[in-house]
Amino acid sequence: QCCYSFANSKKLFDIHASFKFAAVVAERTPRGTSHFLCAFHLQDLAWLFSQAPRLCYTRELVQATGGDYLSFLELRTPADAAIAALCFAQADRLGRWCEQRQLRLAVELDMTKAAPRFVATASCLGTQDPRTAVPLLRARGLAPIHEGKTFHQYQDRWEERPRYLLRLGELADKPDWLQRAGYYRLALRTIASATNERTSICCLLPPGCFFGNSALCEKTPQRRPNAAALLLTSFANSFPFDWLLRSKAGANINAFILNGCPLPPASPTRDRFLVHAALRLTANHPGYAALLVEQLGAEPRGSSGESGWPLLGGLPARWAVRAAIDAVVAQAYGLTRPEYAHLLSSFSHKSYPSAAACCLAAFDELAQLGLEAYARRHDPYCDVPLNLSLPTPLGW
Repeated sequence: QCCYSFANSKKLFDIHASFKFAAVVAERTPRGTSHFLCAFHLQDLAWLFSQAPRLCYTRELVQATGGDYLSFLELRTPADAAIAALCFAQADRLGRWCEQRQLRLAVELDMTKAAPRFVATASCLGTQDPRTAVPLLRARGLAPIHEGKTFHQYQDRWEERPRYLLRLGELADKPDWLQRAGYYRLALRTIASATNERTSICCLLPPGCFFGNSALCEKTPQRRPNAAALLLTSFANSFPFDWLLRSKAGANINAFILNGCPLPPASPTRDRFLVHAALRLTANHPGYAALLVEQLGAEPRGSSGESGWPLLGGLPARWAVRAAIDAVVAQAYGLTRPEYAHLLSSFSHKSYPSAAACCLAAFDELAQLGLEAYARRHDPYCDVPLNLSLPTPLGW
């Protein structure tokens, strides 16, 4: 009959503020449930006895969005429900999408069980960042261990440096670990919070690193083209995908939650544009030089700085490309402009206050020009076909 979910941020119950609880009324009936009332993110118990509006979830909506276990999306308004129904009408789910492309995401290192193989970064490097010293570390038989807080969207060097290094000499029983560390690998942060600006945080990282259990990473990068990982990076870092993921996820993101998220159908023009744009945003230092050559076959065009790194420098230039990605993804999901504006308004945009305006301007331009003309205008590599060959392992 109803499901009303409360957040505990106001300490309604004397338990941790991150816990949620729900008041559920259910009844077994011969015909089953066709629809029920619900509300999420509630904070005041008096709401239960008020006349505040409720959402109405239908059986069809839950079946389309809830996955095998029919879990409920945590939406706030009828407009949210309409957007979710539209996006989940897409035939593809991330799990099937990855399976078709041989892209497997899973936890690599359990930070507790694997701890005997670790050494503290400070004891070996002092204040130096291990992410800038991968060849030096390899010569000493060590490699950095990334955790969720050490990377961000299109950024493999984010805020805190890795706390630990992995002793490579103790991996004789883990030959597959060493093998996959020789490839560019996609990683996605598994720790989320309602107070975080973004929920879906994804990056393609250079060879020579490992990942703790606060990140899902690729376990078989040798089986898929790098273009597939870049394409998924562009989807995962978009506002539409992030909005869908946060409607399903709580404080933690796991493979089950991710695999149920919808993705738009394939499109050669769209995929090429998204891969090239994600590559330009990802290539921030010479560790990505081999990836650029593999994907583009030439020196980068329009690079910033005397050295050419990063390929895109400065927030305005980077957000121009990010907004282009976002607009293309939003159109691929079938969103209208009002729906896209509503979706964008649910994010704080505190790290770049102009983000929503940039995305809407890009969406308007895309609608005016069409995808082909838009791609030619905004992709300096639009004449370069995607490289769909399997990657070559790199010495790191």
